[in-house]
Amino acid sequence: MKKLHEMLTDYVIRKGMVEESDREMYEYAFQITVEVGLFAVVCFVIALYVNMLVEGLLFFIIFVPLRSYAGGLHMETFKSCFCLSCLAFSCVLLTVGYLEIPGLFSISFLLLLEFIVYTLSPVDNENREVDEEEDTWFKKKLRNFLFFDFCMAVFCLLFRKERYLLLIAATFLLIVISMLAGKSKLPHV
Repeated sequence: MKKLHEMLTDYVIRKGMVEESDREMYEYAFQITVEVGLFAVVCFVIALYVNMLVEGLLFFIIFVPLRSYAGGLHMETFKSCFCLSCLAFSCVLLTVGYLEIPGLFSISFLLLLEFIVYTLSPVDNENREVDEEEDTWFKKKLRNFLFFDFCMAVFCLLFRKERYLLLIAATFLLIVISMLAGKSKLPHV
């Protein structure tokens, strides 16, 4: 993968689109883009394979903003992050595919999980410290997403879409597990 990032960076530098002095930044940007793209494609294939494309899309609608503003565990290498993320995605889909849980239980559990997410957030990353101003901004954005997700859950409950409601709760459970693992991994001060 490293060769691909370097090759893409060489190309944009050679074409005069960016300066050589920005090489490191562009290599990193290409690395992240390729890694996220690969993960998205693999998850798309998994969702198609288990015939749960709508559930897979709903997972990402919930997961991406929450993970962005609440934080969570960060793995050391792309390979470990990729494997664990694909496994977690598959587990959420399989949980939804094989379990039937009453909607009232799912929404009650979701309320508890939303409270835990808000209380734990944001989970800092040792590679990027968050100052007080950013922390306040993240909390505000997170509140908006928590409200949106809860409204979506109520909609699912009202229209008897227990499967989607369970998916929302399972995704939140995954976020809480990631946040707890991320907090336990941080060096204690």
